[in-house]
Amino acid sequence: MNLRIPAAALLMATTTVVAGDDVKCRSRVVFPPNQLDVTVPFEKTRNGVFVRARVNGRPEPLSFVIDSGSARTLISDSVAKRILLHGTEAEKLRGTGAGVVPVTVAKNVSVSIGDVIIDHVDVRIANLSALTKAWGRPVDGVIGYDLLCRAAVTVDYEKSRMTMTHPAVFKYDGNGETLKLYVQNGWSFVQGTIKVTGRPAVIDTFLLDTGSQDAVNHPIIRDSKGPLKKVITGPGLGIPMAGVLGPNEWFQLGNYTIGSTDSICCGASEDASRQIGAEVLSRFRVMFDYPHHRLILERKGR
Repeated sequence: MNLRIPAAALLMATTTVVAGDDVKCRSRVVFPPNQLDVTVPFEKTRNGVFVRARVNGRPEPLSFVIDSGSARTLISDSVAKRILLHGTEAEKLRGTGAGVVPVTVAKNVSVSIGDVIIDHVDVRIANLSALTKAWGRPVDGVIGYDLLCRAAVTVDYEKSRMTMTHPAVFKYDGNGETLKLYVQNGWSFVQGTIKVTGRPAVIDTFLLDTGSQDAVNHPIIRDSKGPLKKVITGPGLGIPMAGVLGPNEWFQLGNYTIGSTDSICCGASEDASRQIGAEVLSRFRVMFDYPHHRLILERKGR
């Protein structure tokens, strides 16, 4: 298989891809004593997973979206000001749109979700107002890789709950589909097959992105013989770009086949334009097991 993984690390944060360099798993996830499995409720908005989080032990609950496409942890600049979180260095991030977005970096921050603490996190402080508009609700922060690289995370969309499990004790013996997970520079990929009208099916690697409201995106949609319409892509960070949208015929992920959904092309990079979003992922109970390089999918109701 010709595995297409970007050489530069990118971040997909609620319809937004942000570039960074040298993304490594530097965080630490601390579970409570004698409890290596913690479940928390989440609010589901437009298939987004929103959990209550606390930053640096402060009592104020914040609304963080769990984004499997996020190589970096973000926090709203207005929230950072309110909780006295200060950046110590400047950085620029690149989104799905054109251009770059200036941010500041706060070092060694801790983020608590339920009784689980994710610490040694370098948080990017940014204007997230565009993400708030995209989700139709306040977005105080975004977290993905800093949690996922250190814990097995199960997202149960049907029951609106998320379970964080220590990798040493995470086991699976169900009848769901287990797929090879490729993780590089904070992004995770799986192999899938997409079919559009008038074109042969294409096998490719797709970015897993719970932070996107889309279904399945791929550049092949540009060559579809079916109906296409012009749209604006990259509504999060960066400058929106012109793109196209149209129906695919089907998408296959392991032994699961998803019927026709809309596909969009394209983001700021060709690699970021191959994506599985929450519109598809929310049809399953999803287990992200980065430490063991696997994705496990169960159909709802099992």
